[in-house]
Amino acid sequence: MDFNEIQDLIKILESSGLTEIEIEENGRRIRLSKQGPSGALAAPMHFIPVPAGFGGGIPLPGATPQDRLASETRENGLITIDSPMVGTFYTASSPGKPPFVLPGDTVEPNQTVCIVEAMKIMNEVVAKVPAIIEKVLVDNGEPVEFGQPLFTARPLI
Repeated sequence: MDFNEIQDLIKILESSGLTEIEIEENGRRIRLSKQGPSGALAAPMHFIPVPAGFGGGIPLPGATPQDRLASETRENGLITIDSPMVGTFYTASSPGKPPFVLPGDTVEPNQTVCIVEAMKIMNEVVAKVPAIIEKVLVDNGEPVEFGQPLFTARPLI
């Protein structure tokens, strides 16, 4: 990410109702936050990994749907393919084209599974390990958050 892209992110943060933006790209992460109308910083969202079997599959009080999904996924031996940034989720390279992957498809490392559009840039999301796609968790054209699970997959390693 270059300086101009960071400046664009700052402009988006300042002109929107957002209080925080976090993006990870090529192993580098940038997080921008600003004070809300009350003068206090927004409370950050934390996703804490929980060991498999912890909690017996019972959602913890106050657990978010993402927390419950993460727990259920680990218990079933699945992994998730997550969004690397805030943007819009697309299943195909353009309208009318077939989806990159469907449930039941086998993917290889570095194979494109979807696109997340951010700031008019189409960012390919790739599989990290060989796996079988179990479920697509987001509908085509929906907005997604940084770190949001997009797919569940059964690793082949």
